[in-house]
Amino acid sequence: MPWTVLLFAAGSLAIPAPSIWLVPPHPSSQEDPIHISCMAPGGFVGANFTLYRGGHVVQFLQAPADQLGVTFNLSGGSSEAPGGPFHCQYGVMGEHSQPQLSDLSEPVQISFPVPTWILTLSLSLVGTLLLLTGLVAVTLVVRKVKVKKLQKKREQESCWAQINFATTDMSFDNTLFAISTKMTLEEDSATPDACPSNSGPRKRPTSTSSSPEPPEFSTFRACQ
Repeated sequence: MPWTVLLFAAGSLAIPAPSIWLVPPHPSSQEDPIHISCMAPGGFVGANFTLYRGGHVVQFLQAPADQLGVTFNLSGGSSEAPGGPFHCQYGVMGEHSQPQLSDLSEPVQISFPVPTWILTLSLSLVGTLLLLTGLVAVTLVVRKVKVKKLQKKREQESCWAQINFATTDMSFDNTLFAISTKMTLEEDSATPDACPSNSGPRKRPTSTSSSPEPPEFSTFRACQ
């Protein structure tokens, strides 16, 4: 039964707790056997010992009549071996044939070394993760630099385009002004005097013939 029930049954008849420790060789994997010793204080020889794991009974052992403790052997790979923590407790017959139970011992935690292949795999994964993180960081930095260069180049091209457009407009205006001035000058020089000034009256032609000639009529359009 659980050690809590045993303690409740013992009540005020509890006696000093035993000592507990892990006996070499220590297990290197969950398949290796586990040896745990439990010893009562002096004067409690031949006691009954109980080993608990996580509050549940794992094994019962009785010490020899002249011994203060026992050693629990847990086979590797069994359901009773892995994990922990482990506690032990002993009981003796007291006065009036009443059982007396000790307090629980200090806990013993069983830890297994990490296998080499797991350690190697973990280191490889960590290295790969760090490498990927570095590559991502470098890629982001390079991309940021390229974006800045491209933006600067676009700004320069936009500035040159504005300057060229202003120069082209000015040249075009100057050309139009020159052509307009030239055409005006040519028109002024090519315009004739449509109405020549007559300083005197028009003379009629005279004839040397003795016969009279009919009067000569002519029409004249006034200058507009």
